[in-house]
Amino acid sequence: SEEGIEMMKTLGAHATFNHRQPGYVDQIYEETGKKGVDVILENLANVNLDADLKLLAYGGRVMVVGSRGRIEIDPRAAMMCEADIRGVMLFHNTPEDFAVSYQAIQAGIRSGHINPVVGKRWTLAQAPTAHEHIIENTGALGKSVFVIE
Repeated sequence: SEEGIEMMKTLGAHATFNHRQPGYVDQIYEETGKKGVDVILENLANVNLDADLKLLAYGGRVMVVGSRGRIEIDPRAAMMCEADIRGVMLFHNTPEDFAVSYQAIQAGIRSGHINPVVGKRWTLAQAPTAHEHIIENTGALGKSVFVIE
């Protein structure tokens, strides 16, 4: 959304693209000197993964951090750029892994390199409504959080 693009610019993004607008692929190639992108953090792989593979530079990676179902992709798109598709989940992290991640995130927040954006705030009593809102709406601005009172 335009609001999301403006928010990303205020957070320091060098370039922003709206994948719902015609011509965004051409804009990405123009911005990257016709090379494509090195990394995509994909939050909705069941919708976007096939298109993501066409945006990657040689040796590029798609880090799948979210998906709501299955998708069919053309493996040739991955082969053409020798892409790496990596699923990312935290379930297998050890307590030591979490400690290192936590320290790195806290250091980034203290230094100003990480600026968390909070979108909607929900109470625990609103959890069913929050879940429906997240599933039915796209284009969230910031993270939805539960406020514990």
